[in-house]
Amino acid sequence: MSRLSRSEQEFVSEFEDPSASGPAAGAASRAARAGVTQEIDARPLSPPLPLLRAHRALRAMKPGEVLCVLTSQPQTVTEFQAMVKFVPGYELVGQEEENGDYVHLLRKRR
Repeated sequence: MSRLSRSEQEFVSEFEDPSASGPAAGAASRAARAGVTQEIDARPLSPPLPLLRAHRALRAMKPGEVLCVLTSQPQTVTEFQAMVKFVPGYELVGQEEENGDYVHLLRKRR
């Protein structure tokens, strides 16, 4: 059972975009092949909102599932690295820059 309330689950689901398009569509399609369970397009958001949305989504996920977060700010790279260092149960699978956007892959370990 999820630890998020129904309204929190609806909030998280607002940011899922199964039909990704635009400059990061190539990264999103590669991420889908890598076993991504959920994707958040946080490119229009400024830090630390992408990090907070990712944390909320990861809390709702099952262990082993992978989250892909698309951002446009370079400081999110270090923010996600710090999050997995200080929040137990999250693993940073990968980060890459593509066409000025940043793709972060995170896995929930427990």
